[in-house]
Amino acid sequence: MPDSDAAPHGLHALAAAREAPATLLAVERPGVGALLAARGDAGDGSAPDLDTSFRIASCTKSFTAARVLQLRDAGLLDLDDPIDRHLPVAPLLIGDGHPVITVRAAMSMSAGLPTDDAWADRQESMAPGLLDALGADGVRLVRAPGSGYEYANLGFAWLGRVCEHLDGRPFAEQVRDELVLPLGLGEVTFSEPRTGRVATGYARVGGEWSAQPVSGPGAFSAIGGIFASGAALLRWSRWLLEACGDAVGRDDRVLSAASRREMQRPQTLISSAGTGSSAAYGFGLVIEADERLGTVVSHSGGYPGFSAHMRWHPVSGIAAVGFENARYSGVSRIVTQALAEAVGAAQTAAEPWPETQSAVRAVTALLASGGGDDWLRFLERECDPVVALDDSADDRRLRAAALVGDGARSAPPTFPTAASAEWQVEGAAGSARVVLELSPLEPPRIQRLEISAASVTP
Repeated sequence: MPDSDAAPHGLHALAAAREAPATLLAVERPGVGALLAARGDAGDGSAPDLDTSFRIASCTKSFTAARVLQLRDAGLLDLDDPIDRHLPVAPLLIGDGHPVITVRAAMSMSAGLPTDDAWADRQESMAPGLLDALGADGVRLVRAPGSGYEYANLGFAWLGRVCEHLDGRPFAEQVRDELVLPLGLGEVTFSEPRTGRVATGYARVGGEWSAQPVSGPGAFSAIGGIFASGAALLRWSRWLLEACGDAVGRDDRVLSAASRREMQRPQTLISSAGTGSSAAYGFGLVIEADERLGTVVSHSGGYPGFSAHMRWHPVSGIAAVGFENARYSGVSRIVTQALAEAVGAAQTAAEPWPETQSAVRAVTALLASGGGDDWLRFLERECDPVVALDDSADDRRLRAAALVGDGARSAPPTFPTAASAEWQVEGAAGSARVVLELSPLEPPRIQRLEISAASVTP
């Protein structure tokens, strides 16, 4: 069960600062129930809960990609097949030479089609026959297929039609029978759910929130048509996330762990500058290389009346989702921050090696004693020989005396990793910051020891 009371203050603060009619933000750690923050009016006078359904918009694309890979794994298509080989009516592509869009290119946002959110988000209910006829007069490209990233919904609409052509059932029925029901996701549907709470979508009109009409399923549902609750989207995220581990689960029968990892493998680079991270599109998912967190997998969704985001950190196993019932409100910003804070807290809480704790005690005792001739014995007994190559025992003794002096008192250390520690020391001469790292070889010894002036915050 979700625990709103146990959610950290920061999670509630992130949700409380939003301006949409309602906000839902949930973070889930492995083996721990979801921590939930929710506020506002979902449309029935009360705040949403983890079972309230929202449109997940383009987070739907991960379901579409998973269904395509199921058909690939069944031998019904190849990802490098031209997409028009499996469409009832082949679109006329307008471009230099004879452009060919493959299934892979459409699924990895490298089809060369122009970005089309404003147009495509209003086409969901289009009849399949009309989608087939769209390409009769030609479809323009902005770049050669396979040459670079361009977010295009039309390619995913075609993928939905490919699934229908190969399987024979409506796309929504395939997703229900082959993904939603086997995984026990609950009421994940392309039509407005008949049971449970469903958030009302809004848009700002003349300074007031105005309820938006709900589009029904159709030929463009594969781009973003799903309704799902926060609980369901967390379960979906967890299933994709678990493929990054070593364990083989029963849900591998739905789609193998190898194919789910393939979804989370970079396919098309997304250019970015000055963001502290780089990103690529996989299959229905975005893979980010964050300079602090490492690999993060995500997807955003924006639809008339709704904003959604799902996000997970494969190494820690932490996942987060968020919804708002406001048109394109950008809930991804607070989900990104919530996941980063949760992962950061997990990393800060790393369990240190016993040798790391012993090294901290040895350095603390050395500084408290004033050092003297003990520095030479300390380097010989506790440290790898590389430490003495950086600075001699005398140099280290003099630096510690100048920065800290007599009566050194150490604050409790933090352990960024099991093999490293940081803490602050105060003495008669001032304050210093101590950083140590242990070597990887057995038995671990101190390979780095730095004592520097502590930064002073005005």
